[in-house]
Amino acid sequence: MPVICIILSAALVGALIWLYLLYRDIRQLRDNLLNIAQSDTNSKLTTDTFNKDVVGLTTSINIMLERNRRDLFEKAGAEAALKRAVTNISHDLRTPLTSALGYLQMLTAPGLDEETKVRYLETVRGRLEALSVLMNNLFEFARVMEGDITLDFRPCNICNILRDALSDNYMELENKGFAVDADIPDTPVMCICDKDALRRVLQNLFKNAVVHGRERLCVRLDCDVIEIANKADGLADMDTGKMFERFYTSDAARTSGNTGLGLAIARELITRMEGSVSAYVDGDYLVMRLALPRAP
Repeated sequence: MPVICIILSAALVGALIWLYLLYRDIRQLRDNLLNIAQSDTNSKLTTDTFNKDVVGLTTSINIMLERNRRDLFEKAGAEAALKRAVTNISHDLRTPLTSALGYLQMLTAPGLDEETKVRYLETVRGRLEALSVLMNNLFEFARVMEGDITLDFRPCNICNILRDALSDNYMELENKGFAVDADIPDTPVMCICDKDALRRVLQNLFKNAVVHGRERLCVRLDCDVIEIANKADGLADMDTGKMFERFYTSDAARTSGNTGLGLAIARELITRMEGSVSAYVDGDYLVMRLALPRAP
């Protein structure tokens, strides 16, 4: 009987010591967590305990802390991007509108000859057309980002789609004096995509070349990869990794009242078709590279 009492007493003492150490470890974790929360640092919780449950709890809390910090960082980045977007949209919409209003006001000046009036009205028309393009781009971008566009995936001959998109912009390219070099195979290249969405993507890439390029445009299709290269100025200052972001503001990639939404729309549509689009600089050429999944 005395032996049993001794054993029970020793077990009770051991349990009390274990509970005390566990309480000490939890209290230490609590204090450290409060310090991290109050100091807003990137520190992690540490513990010198040998209790595997406390170690597991510490690891789980650190994972949550890291996830929370990452979410806060992404939120701050999104808020900064939204502020830039609002500023850019305001500027892009206000510029042609202010100009058009200015010319309309000048039309009311007495003594204007008919030639000047016609010139002013033509300028107003151009500014309002630019404003209409901006509004249409904003509307289309909103639809794409909200998923308000249904894509019809099926095998398509992208050679024909590429030719059609190039022909859509050929007149503009010719008017700007572009020499066009197209290497598109006669043999069909079949990829899984939405025909209309791909044509829209290609039109946006060609439009970017028309607006910001000069002298020469090279179009090449190799297997399932399309490359559109155009000469352009200011390539040394261009961040090609950001070209497809919303409202990218590099002078070389966004001028003449262009919001830059065309490239953002192109990337979103290509991503939804499980393809990819990117850009890189090759000498004095800006190269857009587009890849699509091949049809089986």
